[in-house]
Parts: sequence; C-alpha cells; structure tokens
Amino acid sequence: MIQNMYIKLQPFKFRLTVFGLLCGSSLLSVVLFRVRTLLSGSEDYTFLVWNLFLAWIPLGMAYAASSFAKKRRHLFVAMPLAAILWLVFFPNAPYILTDLQHLSHPRPNIPVWFDMLLINWFAWTGILLGVFSLFMMHDIVRRAFGRVAGWFFVLTVSTLSGLGIYIGRFLRWNSWDLLFHPFERLTDFLYYATHPSLQSIVFISVFSAFFIFIYITLYAFGLLFHEQMHQVPKEIS
Repeated sequence: MIQNMYIKLQPFKFRLTVFGLLCGSSLLSVVLFRVRTLLSGSEDYTFLVWNLFLAWIPLGMAYAASSFAKKRRHLFVAMPLAAILWLVFFPNAPYILTDLQHLSHPRPNIPVWFDMLLINWFAWTGILLGVFSLFMMHDIVRRAFGRVAGWFFVLTVSTLSGLGIYIGRFLRWNSWDLLFHPFERLTDFLYYATHPSLQSIVFISVFSAFFIFIYITLYAFGLLFHEQMHQVPKEIS
C-alpha cells in the first residue's frame, strides 16, 4: 500500500516538496511572531499573520485552476473563474514585502534587527507563495497557448501585481473591495488611472520589474536543476 502511494506521488514529488517548504516557512514565520509577542508583551505585527494568510489564497486558487484545466468539462467555466479569483488575490503574496516600511518606526523593547528578520521572513514566504502560484498558472497558459503567450502572461500579471500592491499600500484598498464594492472602486480607479502621479509610475514600474526578475531567476534555477537531473553521465575512459 505504501509502495503504491509512493508510485502515485512520484510525479508530484517536487511540487509536494515545495509545498512542504512553504508550510514550514509559514509555520516558522508565525513562531517568530509569537516569540516577539512574548518578548514585547504587544501584538504590533499581527497584520503580518493576516497578510500571510491572504498570501496563501492565490496558491489555493492556482491549484484549483490547475485541477480544473485538466478536466475538459470544467475548462470553460470553473477554470476561468478560479483564474480570475487567483488574479484578484495574487498581489497579496508579494505585498508583504512592502511591510518593511514599518521598520522606520522602531518599537520599544524589541531590537530593530529582530523586527527586520521577522518581516523579511514573512516577506520571503509571501514572495515564494506568489512565485509558486504564478508558476502553476504560467504552466496552464503555456500548455494551452504556447511559450510566448505564457511569458506574456507572466509579464502582464507581474505588472498588474505592482499596480495592485500600489493600490493596497498607498490607496489602502484590499482584494475584498472588488467583490463587495466593485462600482465604487472602478470609479476611483478610472480617476487615478487618468491622473497618475510620479510616485505611482515609479513604484509600479520598479516593483513589477523586481518581481519579474525574482520569478525569472527562480524559474531559471528550476530549469538548471531539471537539466542536471536529465544529464547522462559520461563514462570515464
């Protein structure tokens, strides 16, 4: 029985490994937060736990979209719905990186270096969650429409992610607003889109480029590992 289960899970061993690492990283992030609350007696960074929870939602949506994409009867209804929800919540994953701005207001009784490590741990976990979910969606688009469309999808999503993070950090909107206040947010968005500030242009451009660089780098590392796994060792003469 155990052997049969191992055989069934063998094709998914790398995805399961990454999923396990993400779970471990999330757990350690929460443990660090708990240590901080015990040392300081306050819960100043509770929002990090909430942001980390939101960062997991895109991964769940990407997994759902990937499952639906394999079933033809779900291909044109359930899969697009899951993809849309994924795109709405996707900026929550890399958004945690912007929480580093809270280091400009040091808290008493806790050294800045501890808070820096705490936020960086949450941020890195959020970025990895975003990269993994984007990889799954990238794979769906690549299989359906080709390699060029797949990379165009990555570039588009990364740019929209930068836009979404700017909206969340500076305009203080969240993903739920699109579900519960769509018309109000659409009106506000059209105003800001037609009256862009220098800050919005620079932030969205730089953050989008940063995330694209991270994704391509990790993607290249994955290809390098795959290449090494499939190399046939040459016999030493």
